[in-house]
Amino acid sequence: MKEKTVLLFPGQGSQYVNMHLKLSIKSKEFIAKILDELNLSNILDLMSVSEESLLPTNVSQVAIISTSLGYLKDINDEGFRFEASAGHSLGEYGALVAAGVLSFKDAVRAVSVRGDLMGKCAARRGGSMVALLGFDKEMAEVLCKEASRFGVCVVANENSNQQIVVSGENKAIDWVLENYKDFKVKKAIKLKVEGAFHSPLMDDAAKEFRKFLVNLEFKDFKLPVYKNIDGMIYENTKYIPDILSKQIVSPVKWVDTIKNIIRDGYESCVEVGPKNILTTMLKRWTNLKCSALDGE
Repeated sequence: MKEKTVLLFPGQGSQYVNMHLKLSIKSKEFIAKILDELNLSNILDLMSVSEESLLPTNVSQVAIISTSLGYLKDINDEGFRFEASAGHSLGEYGALVAAGVLSFKDAVRAVSVRGDLMGKCAARRGGSMVALLGFDKEMAEVLCKEASRFGVCVVANENSNQQIVVSGENKAIDWVLENYKDFKVKKAIKLKVEGAFHSPLMDDAAKEFRKFLVNLEFKDFKLPVYKNIDGMIYENTKYIPDILSKQIVSPVKWVDTIKNIIRDGYESCVEVGPKNILTTMLKRWTNLKCSALDGE
C-alpha cells in the first residue's frame, strides 16, 4: 500500500541567493513569465544579487513563493502523487495552489500584495522577532507575559516542541533577549526580519489584505489543505479571505498542523521550496519520512 504523502511549503527565512537556479528550464521560464506579467521581473533579478537584496519583506515573500511554485510545477509535470498540502506562513499560498484552489499567477499576485502591505505596516509600527530554542512551554509563556510589560509580545510561530518565535514591539523583544536565560530558555536568536509579523502590530495590513482577497478567485479544493491559524483542514472556500487575512496577525500553529497530519495517517512529507528548514525541524521531533526538493 502506497504511503500517504503531504507537500509542505516553506515561509520567510528560507530564501538564499540564486535559489531558483535548481529549477528545470521549463519551470524557470514559467515563473519568469508570471513575474513579468505581474510587473515583478525585478524580483527575479534580485534573486541573483545578494542576501541583503532578498531581505525586504516585499522581495523575499515573492521570491520564495515563486521558487516554491517552480518546484511544484516540476513535480506536477513529472506526475508526482500527493494527497494533501500545508504551508508555513506565506507557504500556505503554495499549499492552496497544490490543491487547485489558487492559480499560480494569483498566488504570486496575492503574496506580492501581502508582502507589500506587511512591509509598509512594519515601517510604520516597527517591531521585531526572536526565535527561542530549548524551553519549557509554560516558562516560555511566562517570559512572553513578563515582556508584555514593555510592549506587545506574543508567540508568533509554534514551530516544534523545542522552537517557538516571539514577535512584538522592540522594547519587549529587547527585554526577552536580555532575560531569556532566567526563564530556562537555552538560546534566543533575533531574526533578520523587518517587523513583528504574526502579531497585533500587523493589524492594519490584515485589514487591507482582506479587501484584496475578497476579489480573488478561489476554486474548489481538490485535496485537503491544513491551515496555519488552527492546524485544521479548510472546510470550504467561503471563508478563505477571513482565514488568510487573520493569518497575518495570528500565530502559525505549525506543531498542531503536523500533529493533525500525523493523526490523519500521512506517513511522508516533501518540502517544496528553497532550502530544507521544515524537513530539518520535523526530523528532530517526528517520525515522518521527510525529504526536501532543495538539498540546501
